[in-house]
Parts: sequence; C-alpha cells; structure tokens
Amino acid sequence: MKYLPTFFLLILSNFCFGQFNETIRTGRPGQAIGAFTVGKNVLQFQQGLDYYSTAETNLPERFIFNNVVRYGISETVELSALVDYQYEDSGVDTAATTLKGISNLHFGFRVHLNDQKEWLPATGFQMRLKMPDVSEDFEANHLAPAMVFIANWSLPKNMSLATNWILSYNGNDPNPTGKYIVNFGFPIYNKFSGFVENYGHVNQSVFQTRFDGGFAYLVNNNVSVDLFGGYGHNQNVTDYFVSTGISWRIISFKKN
Repeated sequence: MKYLPTFFLLILSNFCFGQFNETIRTGRPGQAIGAFTVGKNVLQFQQGLDYYSTAETNLPERFIFNNVVRYGISETVELSALVDYQYEDSGVDTAATTLKGISNLHFGFRVHLNDQKEWLPATGFQMRLKMPDVSEDFEANHLAPAMVFIANWSLPKNMSLATNWILSYNGNDPNPTGKYIVNFGFPIYNKFSGFVENYGHVNQSVFQTRFDGGFAYLVNNNVSVDLFGGYGHNQNVTDYFVSTGISWRIISFKKN
C-alpha cells in the first residue's frame, strides 16, 4: 500500500494528450460513464431527478435528486463529487414509513488512460469514496470505495459502445458488489441521440440485471438535456424507473 501514491503519480505523469471536447461529454443519460475527462480547468455539472417504483404495492417508492460535479485539474485527470438526496415512501397505509436525506456523498477522481487505437478501446479509471455518517435515514457506517474500469469504442456512423466494470462496497458490511454496464449509443436526428443499455450486479451470489434506454438533446455545445427509463424483473419483483436531467459546463476560464 505504501507504493500506491507513487504508482498513481507515475501513471499521471505519462498523460499529455488533450481531453477537452468541442461538445459536452456527460455521464447522462444512462448508467455508464465514459473514459474521457472534462478537460483542464473545465467545471461540469450533471443533475437529474429519478423516480423508482415497483409493481408490488407493499414496496417503497423513491425520488432521488442526483448531482455530479466534475472539475479537470489537467487534460486527463479530474476531481469529482456525487451528492444524492433521496425521499422514500413505503406507500403502505397501515405502517407507512418515510425516509429522507442525503443517501450518497462521494468524492473521488477519474483518469483517462489511453485513446482508442483501431479496435483497442479508449480506457479510463474512476475511484470514489462514499462518506459515512451523512444521514440518519441512509447511514453508512464506514468509508466505502467504488472503483470503475472503463472501456469505450467509437463506432462508424457516430455510434458508440461503452462498458463499465465496477467493484464497490456499501459501507455497512465487508461484502463487495460486482457490477457491469454495457451501453450502445447512436444518433437519432440532428442534435438528438439515443442509447440502450444492460446493466447488473452480483452480491453474495445474488444476481440482478436490468435494461434501460432513452435519448438526449444537445441544446448547445455546453448544455445537454435528457430523458430515459428502465425496467427489471429479479427475484420475482418487477421494478422500473424514469429519469430526466441536465448536464452543463463552464469553460470561460479554460486556459488555452
């Protein structure tokens, strides 16, 4: 462990290619994130409102207001924070419960490792730490890491394929969760684009998988809005969600 900081410094010192893109690159819509960072001195916000429910009336409904802030400290390294505020209602009249508060507070970084070379993907690595003791209703007892290896391919006709491979902890028990995401993106018309996605996770031999899809509209080079939804059927429970959001960035102080 004592050599870990030196290892990261050696990696970062080898990155000198540019990351800033003429149009905004965002983690919305969908679950997958990209291998690229925002670019040096670029400040980016990704905000959304999610609604989750199930076909079973005895399970809770959830609203989540999610916020991601990203800032590029170099062309290939960014710092980031994630803040989720959650409202949850059981919906059961006889024993109704309501939970609310910050359900996630993460701080971390993303590094772009390499660009795509023919069929070898562009890759990146992201790590964030979930903070403990930030909410009474959604408390994590310990600091918890989430690590993501990212592999992206640019395909012909402005299509794309993105994969994420994730190992994360919840901060309450020592059991890790392994996750995967496979995202296929495609243009629709003019400034409209779409995607379809499959994602899932396994924890203590329990496997769940879900599908989602939707579209985004590029308002201008620095602003994008989106709408998407998803569905799953696992362990005899059917669940679904819808999400809408906006991504925007500030580049006026970017140094040329």
